[in-house]
Formats: sequence, structure tokens, C-alpha cells
Amino acid sequence: MRLNVNRRISFLAAVLWLNAAILSAQSVTVLRDVPSTYVYPSAGFLPFNLHRGTQTLLSLMLRGTAFDNPQGVACALLKSDHDPNDPKQDIVVTIVGVNSGAGELIYNVGLKDLRRFGKTGKGEGEFLNPTGVAIDPDGDVAVADTGNHRIVLLKHDGLRLRWVKTLGKKGGGTGQLKNPLAVAYDSRENLYIADAGNNRIQMRTPQGQFHVLDIQGLEAPCALAVIDGKEDWAFYRQGIYADRLAVIDRQGSRLEVFTLEGKLLAQVTADQIADPPMKLSACAFDYYGNLVATDFVKSCLRKFDRDLHPIVSFGGPGEGDFEFTEPRGIAFNRQFGQILVSEKDSVQYFWNGADALNLKASQENEKERISFFLTERALVTASIETPDGTAVQELTYGQDLEEGRQELDWTPGTALASGDYQIKLTVMATYSSRDRVAKELIQAFSYQK
Repeated sequence: MRLNVNRRISFLAAVLWLNAAILSAQSVTVLRDVPSTYVYPSAGFLPFNLHRGTQTLLSLMLRGTAFDNPQGVACALLKSDHDPNDPKQDIVVTIVGVNSGAGELIYNVGLKDLRRFGKTGKGEGEFLNPTGVAIDPDGDVAVADTGNHRIVLLKHDGLRLRWVKTLGKKGGGTGQLKNPLAVAYDSRENLYIADAGNNRIQMRTPQGQFHVLDIQGLEAPCALAVIDGKEDWAFYRQGIYADRLAVIDRQGSRLEVFTLEGKLLAQVTADQIADPPMKLSACAFDYYGNLVATDFVKSCLRKFDRDLHPIVSFGGPGEGDFEFTEPRGIAFNRQFGQILVSEKDSVQYFWNGADALNLKASQENEKERISFFLTERALVTASIETPDGTAVQELTYGQDLEEGRQELDWTPGTALASGDYQIKLTVMATYSSRDRVAKELIQAFSYQK
């Protein structure tokens, strides 16, 4: 069956209801013939199976508010919402989104309320074309107040946002800024800033000291993301994949990954991908250290592995399921694999999933080789069947396989006759949608003894 996800919701419902998405286990929803690298919550996890907030209902739920050039989005499980005696409380994710044209932030307070903060201007409580936003578990919020050439620091105390102070002023010195476009916190409370007008990345320590990272050749960095081995929810704790900074520059045509000190580890450019053009707007690390970026011009998500090899392009232009309209911001709650994507006039909510591409069988001597490409590390079950679905042989059950190209060998029994058969492959994410959503693929093939 296909997941029925054609309904829409307001930003308010998206924020409040998504936090109830991980409350109870249900039977597994099996997807066929739809992309599943990212999936919508299975039936029963969100009221009416809703997963997308649109302009009409936003206006009804938060009077006087309209999507006006939405940009960055960020999320975190606040320490003030964490209750060690109630694990279900940990699904209360706090989300902050930038409504740039209106000079404001939209944010939630637990499961109770949706609020807005700010207006257009240059003073306290005001923003001018803000772009990026970041939030950490302590409730520290940083906003790239682009038009005012500053970073605004706020505090989310679990009940409301309040103004703390501003950082920087227009200029090219250390601690000064020119059109900052993005911000990101690491787990040590260091704040990274995409100082676009100065073609550099600055880092501010919790003690208030600014450092310019030694990165050469940046051209107007517009987005960044950070992951480190001290985080509670990161797979890699040490080594080259543990502490990394991702940066998008050159008007979205280049994505690079650096150490947190600024040493280049990998890069990919628009002319290296198989389906150009590419104009990336924002990026985020997932639990396994892969990078997912929003592509503004192709209206899709682009997933890259830890070395920035392209894995898959997810979605396409449109307003239907698994489609986007000029996606801008992206945020991951790595603990539960929740994903938020802001676009031109809505916000979408996904779970992390898994998919298999290019499933096929090839005969080599007396063996059959089953090959496929996983878009995510997954639990894989595979079997051989007759065309009517009668089981012939199980190849593997719930095997944990890495993303990328995979092969399974099958040696047919001597009693098996030549003829038509099919491969049945089921893949399931190792976290997030695990035990809730699975993808099933069936591929016909002919066997000759």
C-alpha cells in the first residue's frame, strides 16, 4: 500500500504535531514505488497523517503572520524539556525558523504554542533580512542578522524567546562582520559564522573570543553545518569523520568539508554532479555523518556521503508528496532522525528512511549475483520467489549493510528449474523510521541452468 500523505497543515500544526511523532510503535508501513530515503511518518503518528505546513493555515493559526521569504530553520531538544524519568518527553523538539521578509522568527513552546519574535528594523528586537539560525540544547539561539551586519543572540527558556545581545558590527576585522548568512553551534558551544561579505568563516568561543579560520579561497560562504564527536547523537566519536565543518559557497555551486580548524577534507562542485544545475541553499549532517543539502534551483534534497560522493537526489519541483518548491533551510534532530525543510511557502517534516536503487540480478557461472545501491545504512531482507510470490530461497534477513553498492550471492539448488523468478528486497533504516516504515522492491529476472 502507499502511504496516504496528500493533506496539508499549518506551520503551527507541523511544529506541535511532529513532536508527538515518536510516541508509540505500530505495525510497519510498507512503501512501494515511492522514494524512501526520507519518509513521511507512518499512519497514526501525526493527526490525520499531516506533514506539511502551508500559508493558508498559518494565517489562521497565527493571525497576522505570513510566509515571507522563509530562510533558515534549526531545532534542538532543550535541556529544560528533558525528563530522565519520562523518555517520551524527549520528543518535544524546539524549532526556530527565520521568516526573513518579515524580519521575525517563528518558534514553538513545547506542545502548547507557536509564537513569533521580532520585526523589521535595526534596534533591539529587530532584524533586517535575517537568514540563518542556530539553537543548542541550552536554549542559546543565534541569528545571522544579515542586513544589520551582526549576529543576534537570544535565549529560549522553554517558555519564550528573549533578547540577549548582539555580536559584531560592519567591517573586516576579527569579530566584525559583513552580510553574515549562516550560523551553527557545536557541542562545545562554539559558534561558527559564515561571514559572506568577508569571504571567511569566523568562530566565537563560549568565552567570547573570535577566531578567523584559516580557510583559503572561500567565495561568499552562504551556509554551514557542524558535527563533532562530543555530541550525544553522532555515530563517529573519533577519527576524520568525528569533527567536521561543512561550508557552501560560490552562490551554492560548491560544498566543502573541513576539520574544525579549517583543513580541507573533501569538496564537490556543480560541474561534478550527474544532474546539473546545482544551487545549494543549506546543509545539515545526519547521524552517520552524511551531508544533506537543499537545492534551490532543482527543488530537491541532495544527499552526499561522508567524503562528499553523491548518494541520491531526493524529490523534485512541485507541491505534491516528495516534492519541494525552492527549498531553503534544513535541520536534523539526530536523536530521532527528524528532518525539517523550509521552502518558498511551507515547511515539511520527514523521518530518516532508507531506499535501494538499481536492483538487478546477473548470472556468473553457477552463481547469481544480486546487486543494488543503498541510499542509507539499512537492515536488508532479500529472497528469491516465483512470479506469483511463492518463496524459493531466503538470501538474508535483517542484515545490517552500509550505504552504497551492495552485492548478495545466490547459488541455486540443483533441483531449481530454469525459468522466470523475482527478487524481493526489503530495506529499513537502522534508526528513526526503523520498525515503522520499510521499502519493498521486486525485480523480475530469468534463470538459466
